[in-house]
Amino acid sequence: MIDKSSAPRVFFPRTINEALELTLSEPNAVFWAGGTSIAKSTGQRRLIELPRSLISLGMIEELARASRSEFNLEIGSMMSLDRIASIGRSALPAALPDALASIGNRPLRCRATLGGHLANSSKSADLRALLHILDAVVETRFLRERKGRRKPLPSTRKLSLSRLDTETGLRAGEILTKIIIPVRNWNYGVYHKIFPDSDHKEKFIFTAVARIEKGILIEWRMALSDSRNIIIRDRELEIALAGKQLPMTLKELDFVDDLVESTSAGAGMDAYTRRASKNLARAFLRNAAG
Repeated sequence: MIDKSSAPRVFFPRTINEALELTLSEPNAVFWAGGTSIAKSTGQRRLIELPRSLISLGMIEELARASRSEFNLEIGSMMSLDRIASIGRSALPAALPDALASIGNRPLRCRATLGGHLANSSKSADLRALLHILDAVVETRFLRERKGRRKPLPSTRKLSLSRLDTETGLRAGEILTKIIIPVRNWNYGVYHKIFPDSDHKEKFIFTAVARIEKGILIEWRMALSDSRNIIIRDRELEIALAGKQLPMTLKELDFVDDLVESTSAGAGMDAYTRRASKNLARAFLRNAAG
């Protein structure tokens, strides 16, 4: 039996501004997106433990839209991972469909939102490494105090993914509204998630994208990640291989091995992960040749 006196207060704003204004009267309220993180933190208990006040973002239509222009793909923060995948491979950046499909099961992807996935730093964010090499940024909305005005005014700012978990990142009362991915001509990409231990408690992510024209590797980017705090990217390696003819020679692939080894070792990765990184980088460059 649930004690009614302990039931949370839930608010359902229909616009972003309404949601922000609610934080003035409910400063301790928690924004609710898909709720997967709160459900997970409840563990094996039958009832989900909710905060005292919730501001549900589910009825804000602006947050559940996607649009694509000549320059950017913009994805609303309240779009579920499954709905993003339904946009289709031709409209999504290289490797993103595979990355989305690798997260949990279909019921979870139908519930989890992209904004919640990125904003919650306490859980793993499997998409961060890929979005990082795609130069994605997040747009947020918050209330800014203005001198001489009684009421704060809504303001917007853009953040790189690397700033989300810093002191200058997402702040209390601030809503992550959309993810902006520049449209580039990446025509080949991969995403691999590896679990080095049998308990699946740790994981390692390798992701890379490339632009290939007439057998030439015009540009490529690669990242290694533990899906939490560490994202490793070797810009020297990316620059060194730009303009190379595909397939690459054994000497060139040995050069790739050396740089991947030194970069991953410098980041403290174990022997298994370093070896996997080298094998995946080689496989990516071989398969990119077609």
